[in-house]
Amino acid sequence: MDLNIFKNIKEDIKNNIDVKGFIQELTNFLKNIDQPKTKEEINIDEELQNYRKEGHLYLVTEDRNSEIYLSDFTEKSKIEFKEEITDKELLDIAKEGTMLQYKNGKYELYSKNGYDMLFEEEKN
Repeated sequence: MDLNIFKNIKEDIKNNIDVKGFIQELTNFLKNIDQPKTKEEINIDEELQNYRKEGHLYLVTEDRNSEIYLSDFTEKSKIEFKEEITDKELLDIAKEGTMLQYKNGKYELYSKNGYDMLFEEEKN
């Protein structure tokens, strides 16, 4: 039986470093949760709440990483605003041209064919 003690120790050390890194990342994340929001963050949240209107339809005009840009289709607003999406399921469907509806404090898929709805309305 070949016992390579140094190889085993090296693997243990390598795995231990990964665990330490994970613990550090988790600690940093938890610290950020407990910290109160800055005045700028509060202002941004309040501004977003002004854009989010119950029952309104929003056209996704752009999507990148975990951010989407929305335009209020219900009010025909020329203003676009940025939303950060944390819900993985919504992030997978909130692509450019998708129509979302804001219901019960969150965005839901209304139609994958938002651009078709937009162009159909412009014809009329």
